[in-house]
Amino acid sequence: MVNRKSPRRFGFDYSSARIYFVTINCHEGHNLFGKILNDGSSNQLILSGIGIIATEKIDELSSHHSGVEVLDYVVMPNHVHLLISLQNQEKSSTLSTIVGSYKSGVSRVARKTFPDLDLWQKSFSDHVIRDDKDLLIHSEYIKANVERWRKDKYFIEG
Repeated sequence: MVNRKSPRRFGFDYSSARIYFVTINCHEGHNLFGKILNDGSSNQLILSGIGIIATEKIDELSSHHSGVEVLDYVVMPNHVHLLISLQNQEKSSTLSTIVGSYKSGVSRVARKTFPDLDLWQKSFSDHVIRDDKDLLIHSEYIKANVERWRKDKYFIEG
């Protein structure tokens, strides 16, 4: 059995009241959530059925997890970026719990149509937002992501 190194910061309390920038990738980088088309002047995101499910489940996160607010997000063809504010007074939910329930919810609905679908890469990437400037940088990154698609490190033609 392979010991995987956790991408979480050792000793950090991921249930603490913070804002987190989260990236969740599709399995093997597949463009499962849609595609981005260029009309000659700008890029336009066209979500697939699974991409629509991924968006709907983001919109439901706050109602499923007390003290959780999604400040901003973008569903890209093969990954999702979220800015999640966690105001977890009882510390009942960690960032991993929230992301895990999101991934499970999307998978559960998607597998009704595609029962053998491997949807997600294992785990997720996170960045703890340090201050207002850091929040602005990550919020602007999310807003520009569709336009920057061909330069994105997750870009895969298809």
